[in-house]
Amino acid sequence: MMFTSFVPLIGAVALAPMIAAFHRRVTPRLAAHILTATLLLVALAALPSVWIVGLGFVGHLPFIGHLLGWCASAVGLDEPISPLVGVPAVATTVLGSVRMAQVLASYRRMCASRWSPVEVTPEHVPVAYTLPGSAGRVVVSTGLVSMLAGNELDVVLAHERAHGVHRHDRMVLVARLSQAALPVLRPLSDRLLFTLERWADEEAVTAAGGDRRFVARTIAKVALQVSVPVSALAIAGLGVPARVDALLRPPVVYRSSVLLRTIWLAIAVTAVMASYQLHHLAAFVSALCPG
Repeated sequence: MMFTSFVPLIGAVALAPMIAAFHRRVTPRLAAHILTATLLLVALAALPSVWIVGLGFVGHLPFIGHLLGWCASAVGLDEPISPLVGVPAVATTVLGSVRMAQVLASYRRMCASRWSPVEVTPEHVPVAYTLPGSAGRVVVSTGLVSMLAGNELDVVLAHERAHGVHRHDRMVLVARLSQAALPVLRPLSDRLLFTLERWADEEAVTAAGGDRRFVARTIAKVALQVSVPVSALAIAGLGVPARVDALLRPPVVYRSSVLLRTIWLAIAVTAVMASYQLHHLAAFVSALCPG
């Protein structure tokens, strides 16, 4: 049981970088969906492994094991687990739960409760971001408005509106929660956040009539001045130099190819590994609720 508990974790974490490595070779929109699906599946495959091992370790401790021993037996962990494995599993579970609660609290706190196309705040500091939530409210400061020409402000607003229209905040929440639960997923989470900014950049290009160089210059100009609140989506977000470089190149054209088939195959394998854990969770739930 011990080895099989870690098979999905090892396999999923190994497959994730391979999937992520191809994210710049497809359109940002497609890449964002691929990376979101990958994060969800990797988390589903990996987290039960950590929880089960942590539960098995606690269930065999001398002083409190008698309270949780039935849990360990329910998932097939009848033998004591080494502290070298058990302690990190318990720490990851506890700390991850705390971090996930903080992410959710921050998300709820930042959510826009009322719809408003654009909110202009009386701040001299340049600010531009989109609040999470169905309202998708865009916030800009008077400092930003004063430093931009009219067509440059249109680019900023088009970028920020894209975040709200396509509900990028949901994908950001997946990225933040995955990273909070399993810090090893941070590289994959950062790739998703970068890709969401690229998606919004391409939407801004469309709004600007296809002028990629103008959008690139505007993003570079704004990024030098704008600060971004935590949990918000903003034009000055992750990876500005790489985003500007991408805008100065021709747009990526979607083509069905061996590359995409390989990506989907890797995602399918990750999904199988995730589903493998469901029978462990089902056994635990059955023991918890025998009726």
